[in-house]
Amino acid sequence: MAAVTAPDVDILVIGAGQAGLSAGYHLQRLGLRPEQDFLIVDHAPGPGGAWQFRWPSLTLTTVNGVHDLPGMAFTEVLRPGSDQAPAATAVPEYYARYEQRFDLRVHRPTTVRVVCDRATPTTCPTESVDGLLHAETVPGTPGSSGSATTNGSGERRTGRIDVPGAASGAAESVSTTGYSDDSSGKRLTGRIDVPGAASGAAESVSTAGYSDNSAEQTHRTPGRPAEYDTATDDSDATRARHATMASTEHRVLELSDSATIFDPPATLRVRGLINATGTWEKPFVPYYPDAGTFAGRQLHAHDYRNAEEFAGRHVVVVGAGISAVQLLDEISRVTTTTWTSRTEPRWRTDEFSRDAGRRAVAMVEDRVRRGLPPRSVVSVTGLPVTDRIRAARARGVMDWHPMFSRIEPDGVRWADGTPQPADVILWATGFRSALDHLAPLRLRGPGGGITMTGRLATQVAADPRIHLLGYGPSASTIGANRAGRAAAVELTEHLGLRRV
Repeated sequence: MAAVTAPDVDILVIGAGQAGLSAGYHLQRLGLRPEQDFLIVDHAPGPGGAWQFRWPSLTLTTVNGVHDLPGMAFTEVLRPGSDQAPAATAVPEYYARYEQRFDLRVHRPTTVRVVCDRATPTTCPTESVDGLLHAETVPGTPGSSGSATTNGSGERRTGRIDVPGAASGAAESVSTTGYSDDSSGKRLTGRIDVPGAASGAAESVSTAGYSDNSAEQTHRTPGRPAEYDTATDDSDATRARHATMASTEHRVLELSDSATIFDPPATLRVRGLINATGTWEKPFVPYYPDAGTFAGRQLHAHDYRNAEEFAGRHVVVVGAGISAVQLLDEISRVTTTTWTSRTEPRWRTDEFSRDAGRRAVAMVEDRVRRGLPPRSVVSVTGLPVTDRIRAARARGVMDWHPMFSRIEPDGVRWADGTPQPADVILWATGFRSALDHLAPLRLRGPGGGITMTGRLATQVAADPRIHLLGYGPSASTIGANRAGRAAAVELTEHLGLRRV
C-alpha cells in the first residue's frame, strides 16, 4: 500500500453561501487558518451564494427570511429604508462584507468537478492510495473559464508587480492565475494579464517583493478575538505538509504590500470535506407525457426574472411552495394565470413559533437519519398566510387545481379530459441537492437517500470525513448556521486537528 501523504489543506469547504460561510467562521474559531488548514471554494462569480441569482422583484420585504450569519448581524450593512431593496443585491453585499471582516479568503469562481476517495485499495488502485480525498477543480463557473482569489468584495487581490511596458498604475490590478516559481521565491513566470501592458509583456514579469510563505509566522484574522490567533506550529505534520506543498504545483505567495495570493493545485488533496453546494444549481422539473410537444415556453423558477415578460400570455404556474405562490401573485398582476400542483397546498394559519420550527426540522432530520431522501422543510411547516396572499385571494388568484394529466402543444389537459390553453408553463417545483460531483464516493443508498448522522445530521454515516450542509434539515436558512458550527466541530474532532 502506498504511504499516506500530507494533504494540501486539511479541510475543503465547497460553497460560500450561508452554510459554507458559517462553516468557515467556526473553523477559524477552532483555530484553523484559511488557505493553510482549510480552503473555501465557490463556483459563483461573486459573494452572495444563490441570493445573487434571485429575481429582481424579490425584495427584503417579500423574501421568506434572511438570517444573520454568525458573528455579524445583517442589520450592520442595511441602509435606512432598505426594506424594498432587492435581495439579489442586499444579501450579496452582506456576504461580501462578512468575508472581508473574517478574512475567509474565498476562491472564486472555482468549480469542483468531482471528488474521489484515495483512502484504501477498495476505493482506488493500490498504487494510488494516499489516504486522502481528491477534489478536482477547474477555474470559473460551469461552462466558463478564468478564476481569481477574491478578497470578499469579489475583486481580485492585488499587489505591486513590475511589468515591462505597462501603463502607469497598471501593476495595481492583475490576474494572478497560472503562476509557477523558480524556487527562489523571487520571481514568478506564467500568464499574467495586466491592463495597459505592452504586447508580450505579460509573458515575463518581475515580481520583486514576493516571498514564499513557508516560514513560521503568526496569522491574525481581522474581526476575530486574539485568543483564536495561532502561530504556525513546528509539528511533524506541519513540516510534512510544507514539504509536500513544495513538491507540487501548490503555491502560497505573499505580496509585500498587499494580501496573500494562494494558488491551489488543480486537484486538491484533503483529509475532510464540508460540502455546502446547496440546491440552486439543481432545479427539478417532474416528467410529464409529451412535455416536449408544448409549443409555448417552459421555464423553471430558477430562470424567472420578471412578470412583465409574460404580459398578454396565459401562464400555468406549477408548484405548492413559497416560490410558487410568490410568482403566482406577481404574474397574476400583469396577465391571466392558472395554479396547479401534485399535492394540495398546506396553509399555516397560526404563528410559526420556535417550537413549531424545531418540530418541522426534526421531521426532516428523521428521514435523512434513516437514509430516506429528504423532504423540504416547507412541506412540513406549510405556507404562511401573509397580507399579499390575502390580497391575492381577494383577486381570485389563489384558485388551486389538482395536477394536469398531460401536456399538449397548446396547453395542458386535466384528469377529467378538460383542456386548459396555455402559452407558458412555469415550473416552481423546487430543487434537489447539488451533489453530482460526489457521485464517485457512492454515498447514496438503494432508495436514493444518504444516511446521515452527527448532532445535527450533517455527517455522512458511511464516511465521517464528509459533512453535507444544505442536505435535509440544514437546507433551511435557519438550520444553515447551526449546521455550519456542528460540521466544523465534529469534523475537526474526527480528524484530530488542534483546537483552541
